[in-house]
Amino acid sequence: MILDEYSEYKIYIAMIAASIWIYVRTADCYKLLPRKNIVSIFLVIIWIYLYDKDHLFLPIGLLAMYVYSKIRINFR
Repeated sequence: MILDEYSEYKIYIAMIAASIWIYVRTADCYKLLPRKNIVSIFLVIIWIYLYDKDHLFLPIGLLAMYVYSKIRINFR
C-alpha cells in the first residue's frame, strides 16, 4: 500500500511514532474518543483494520488525532 518499497521499515516507523505520541499526548487527545460513543467505536475499529493492512496507518491516525486536538484547543 503506502511506501511498499520500504515495507521492512514500516513497523519501525509505527513504533517510533507511537512512542513519540505517548510522550507528547495530553488529556485533550483522549477527549477526542469519548467513552460509550458508537462513533468512537467504529473509528477505532476502522483504524485497527487499516493498521492490520498497512502499519503506516498507526502514525497517520496518531498524527491526525494530535493535530485535531490542537485545532480543537485553538477554536475554543
